Amino acid sequence: MADDSKKREPVSMTGSIAPNLHEGSRSEYLAQYVFSSFGTAVPVPHQEDSGLDIYCTLLERDGQRAWPRAYYSVQVKSTMSPWVFGSPESVRWIIEHPLPIFLCIVQKAEARIIVYHTAPRFAVWALPTHPNRLELIPGTETKANTVDWVTGDTFKLRAPILNFTIEQALDNDFRVQVARVLKFWIDYDVENLVRIRSGIQYFWVPANYETNETKFTSWTRQGGYLREESLLIVRNRLKELLGLIATDYFRKKDMVNAAIYAMALRQLSPEGYSSPTGPTDPGGPHDVHLHSELNRLLGMTPPSYVFQTCDSLLRLVKDELGRHGITERPLPSPEAE
Repeated sequence: MADDSKKREPVSMTGSIAPNLHEGSRSEYLAQYVFSSFGTAVPVPHQEDSGLDIYCTLLERDGQRAWPRAYYSVQVKSTMSPWVFGSPESVRWIIEHPLPIFLCIVQKAEARIIVYHTAPRFAVWALPTHPNRLELIPGTETKANTVDWVTGDTFKLRAPILNFTIEQALDNDFRVQVARVLKFWIDYDVENLVRIRSGIQYFWVPANYETNETKFTSWTRQGGYLREESLLIVRNRLKELLGLIATDYFRKKDMVNAAIYAMALRQLSPEGYSSPTGPTDPGGPHDVHLHSELNRLLGMTPPSYVFQTCDSLLRLVKDELGRHGITERPLPSPEAE
């Protein structure tokens, strides 16, 4: 038996590193270099990485200064393997992430950058229920449909929105076009993110696109059916908007439109000047000055209550509908929802 006490000490490797230690990071370094040519590109430290690698801005020159005009995030990969979100919470994460997201594949051997949109996240949002997983499959064609379903949880990204070498990115005219393409897709993502925050369960995107271009031939809109958890958010956003537009017409002395929107708001929000019932409820959005003017114009002075004219107009509409057999189905109260 060998004498353990006589074993040699391990040879010290101090001062050396594994030869492939940074292999996984080199793609991120190259991607950061490229995206930093359009604005800021801040890498996420590996120990803080929860799914995205770089947070970026697009800068716009204004005289001697440059201003951030768009914000987005990037996930970097070094292979063409699918990007898979394997759990319901992962799917929810990418749907609700508050920034536009691009998938970037770096082909180091060619110094090539390939960038994909992630519009399928909005298609998943528009479904009646969220799938338990999501898979995005990148391809290398030059033209594609924006939302290319395979199944309810799998999409093909047949064509990248950008495909170029680092050498091409050094050309100023080409770099301007790349920034234009990024801004094109960022703008659509931002609009769809607003819809998500507002509970609007559909999305708009160009129906088709070409790599390195902003050309498209038509639009696509999908979704439109509200989930129950979205309904209260939509109603509360609509309250705010109806209140704002009714007041705007009132200030412009367009009392016809002001009255119509005030009636719609009164129908949607019959509780009057209620206090907010939660973080998504703005409370009563009615304009007392508008209703006072409606009461004066229709001769209801002094009125029995501030909404007297508006409610009288609503009753006229409902009575006329009732004459044709169209009856009202009361909305559930916010508490019931």
